[in-house]
Amino acid sequence: MKQDSTTAAWQLYEAGKEYKRRIGLYETVRRNEKFYRGDQWSGADDGLPHPVFNIVRRIVDFLIGAVAPKELTVHYTDDRLPFLDNSALRDSVNAGLELLNKNASYRFTHGRIDELSGRALLDAALTGDGIFYCWWDNSCRCGQPFCGDIRTDLVRNTGYFPADPTLDDVQSQDWIILAGRATVASLRREAEEGGMSHEEAMKILPDSEPEDGSLTTGETDGKATYLICFRRENGEVVYEKSTRTQVLRHAETGLRYYPIARFHWTPSHGSCHGTAPVTELIPNQRYINAAYAMVMKHMTDTAFSKVIYDKSRIPEWSNEVGEAIAAMGGGNVADAVSVVGVGKLESGYLELIDSVIDNTKSMMGATDSALGDETATNTSAILALQQASVVGLRQVSARFNRCLGELAEIWADMLCTYSPRERLLPVFENGGVAAYSADYRQLRNELLHATAETGSIDRLTPSATVTLLDHLLDGGHITVQQYLEHLPDGIRPAQLFGVDPHALAHEERVVAHALAALDAETVE
Repeated sequence: MKQDSTTAAWQLYEAGKEYKRRIGLYETVRRNEKFYRGDQWSGADDGLPHPVFNIVRRIVDFLIGAVAPKELTVHYTDDRLPFLDNSALRDSVNAGLELLNKNASYRFTHGRIDELSGRALLDAALTGDGIFYCWWDNSCRCGQPFCGDIRTDLVRNTGYFPADPTLDDVQSQDWIILAGRATVASLRREAEEGGMSHEEAMKILPDSEPEDGSLTTGETDGKATYLICFRRENGEVVYEKSTRTQVLRHAETGLRYYPIARFHWTPSHGSCHGTAPVTELIPNQRYINAAYAMVMKHMTDTAFSKVIYDKSRIPEWSNEVGEAIAAMGGGNVADAVSVVGVGKLESGYLELIDSVIDNTKSMMGATDSALGDETATNTSAILALQQASVVGLRQVSARFNRCLGELAEIWADMLCTYSPRERLLPVFENGGVAAYSADYRQLRNELLHATAETGSIDRLTPSATVTLLDHLLDGGHITVQQYLEHLPDGIRPAQLFGVDPHALAHEERVVAHALAALDAETVE
C-alpha cells in the first residue's frame, strides 16, 4: 500500500458521510443536542433578553423515564430443539438455554446495562437512533483461571455506516463501518501489537477529521479517526480496524452476527436512521423562548412611568426625593410637565404562551397528569389520562425490547464462540450469586434466538406518584393510611417496611408511626 493512498474502508466511510450530509443528519443532531442541554439562543443577536424555558428537556426526560427498563427478562429459544431425537441432547440444550436466560439478567445488572439503556434512549431521543456495540475484551478478569468477557458500549448514529443506508436491518448488510476517535499513541501501540512494524506504525498521524464528519476544526488534539469494518466471509464475521492510510488489525472473529444492535425512536421509511422527537419540539421551543423574551423586553421598557417636560421652562429634571425643581417663566407649571403611564400587555398573549406549552407537552404525551402536576379531583379519570398518554410510547418500548433481544443474541454468540468448556457463567440465585457451566460448543451448533421483556411502561415516575398522592391527600380523596400504602419503594421510611397499615387501629397511629420513623432517619 502506498503511503499517500487511503484504505478501502476509508473510501466507503467518505461515501457514507456524504449520505448523512445529504439527509441533514449532522446538523440535526448538533441542533437537537444544543436545545436539550439549554443552548437555545446560539448566534442570536436581536437585542432581546435570552430566557430559556427548557420544555425540551422536561419532555425528553419524561419519555426516557417512561420507557427505560427497570429489569430485563430474556428468553432464549432454539429452532432446532423440536427436531432433536436424542432426549439427553434436548435436556442438555434446555439446561444451556436456561443458563443463558439467567446469565443475561445477571449481565443486565452487573454490567450496568440498565444505565447504558438509559443513555441509548437519550441518544435515540436526540438523534433518532440508539446503537449498542459489543466486543470481546481479552484483558477482562472474570474471576476464573482465564481472562475475557463481553463489553457493551454505545455508538452514535453519526459514526454508524452501513453498506446500504436505505436498508434498516443490521444483519442483512454486506458490511458495516463504525467510526471513532482515539489518541495516536494508543493506535500506534495497537498496530504494533497486531504485528505492524514500528516504522509503519509511526506513519499513523493526528488528523483534524471530526468523528461526525460535519465540520473541520483544524485542531488535531493528538487524535486520529479510526474505522472498524465488519463484513461476512463464508458465513462468519471478519473484523478490520484501520485509519485513513493504515490497516491496524485484521481478524476472523468466528461470530455469526454483526456485534451491533440498534433501534429507532420513530422509524423513517427508506432510511437506516430514525427520527428524533426533539426535532419536532424545536420550533415550539423557539417560539416559547422568543415570546417570553418579548414579554420581558416589553415589561422592562414600559413597566415604569416616564416624565416628559418642557426643557425651555425646566432646564433640568431631578428624581431626588424632596428636591425642588426650578421652573422658568410664568404660567401654569402643569403645562410644562406630563407623565406617561405604564404600558399594558395584552392578557391574551400570556394565555397563548401557556396554551402553546400545554399543547406541546400534550402532543408528546407529557401531560400534566402524566407528570403528576394535575390537581387531583377525580382519581380514576386522572389514571385513565395517564394510561392514554403512554400509548404512543408502547411502540418505542416494543422496538427497544426487540433491540435488547438482538443484543442478547449477540451475547450468546460471543459466549459460545469464545468461552472454553470449563467457563462458569454467574447467575442470581437464592438472593446470592451462583455459577454454572454449559456445553458452549453444542449451543453454538443450535439456532438460538432471544426475546427480551422489560416490563410494562410505568404510568408514573416515583416523583410524579408522590406528587399525585400529595394532591389526593390534600383534597381529602384518600386517607393517610392509603397515602402510606401507595408510596413508591425507596421513598417510604425504612421503618415502615414490614408494617401492615391495616393492622393499625386508627389513622392517628399510622401518622405517629410515620413521623417517628422520619425523625429516626433524620437523627441517623
